[in-house]
Amino acid sequence: MKVLIDAVHPADVWTLGAVEDRLLAAGEQTLWLSRPGKDSVVELIEARDRPHVPASTAGTTMLSLARELLVRDWRAWRTVRAFAPDVILTRSPAGVHAGRLTRTPVMYDTDDGHVAGFLYYVAGPFANLIASPSATEKSYGKQHRRYRGYKELFYLHPSRFAPDPSIRGELGLAPDERFHVLRLTAFTASHDVSEAGMTRAQIDRVMQRLSATGTVLISSEATLPADLAERRIPTPAHRFHHVLAAADLVVGDSQTVCSEAGVIGTPSIRFNTWAGRHPYQVELEQRWGLTRACLLTEETEFFAELDRVLDDLDDVRATHAEGRRRMLEWCGDPVDDLTAWTYELAGTAAP
Repeated sequence: MKVLIDAVHPADVWTLGAVEDRLLAAGEQTLWLSRPGKDSVVELIEARDRPHVPASTAGTTMLSLARELLVRDWRAWRTVRAFAPDVILTRSPAGVHAGRLTRTPVMYDTDDGHVAGFLYYVAGPFANLIASPSATEKSYGKQHRRYRGYKELFYLHPSRFAPDPSIRGELGLAPDERFHVLRLTAFTASHDVSEAGMTRAQIDRVMQRLSATGTVLISSEATLPADLAERRIPTPAHRFHHVLAAADLVVGDSQTVCSEAGVIGTPSIRFNTWAGRHPYQVELEQRWGLTRACLLTEETEFFAELDRVLDDLDDVRATHAEGRRRMLEWCGDPVDDLTAWTYELAGTAAP
């Protein structure tokens, strides 16, 4: 069986890469569509030592994103014609469109769904199968399947991810030294149009509070100003989750990274305009206590929560660990589901 995997975001590489690992172990053939210019998409695929076709360069404005979608659709279609996959796995519209045009079965995985607006509506309705977390309340029709768990568990489930304690040495940290991660998002993705994260003044306030209790390292999609650049995390992208696992606290305006920290076992607080709108993140917060979100209009509440967590960090981490234990007991392994559905779409029995 031949499978084309379409990745436009680093999380796509991590998520669909876990399915690819199962496929490769079964002797299947895979090829990636990559996206140069979007964070570490290419770097992560190449760290996996997998072949890829650069399908488009990441846009940063509405106009350039629209142009990029047209280019990516065209190159995805050409790749499908050349590679002739039995199934396409994607988390973006281009893979869906190419599958529809070539009558190739497509699985579209989404944890945002209709919340992402335009991005979903130009992709989901045209997919053969839509996969989403069980927290998704809205039904996307007869082609919709739900898995019991969260996107982040595709690659951070304990059966696949074990924190590497040597990461602290790579970061230049002493064994007992506390450190925190500040994650900043560029908000240039298509689903981030009209959304926003922290201002520079708010970043400075967060830095002041975090620095009072430990070392602060920064992960940022955008170029950092000179006075913050020296704090950028120095390790390669494929080691990033080990950094999150070693941190005492993660704070930022990133949806995905704060959720990743949560399922790994590190408390996280995020502050942006997305707070409270994604069902799976609401579930992570309200059911398991694995992350905390505040809207930008809730600045007082955000800094009060940050101070509360920093003042009682050991107890917060213990409570978080118990929530994670309960969550893992409840969840299945979503990779099992997506792998089985891939074979189903191809009309082939899973090995």
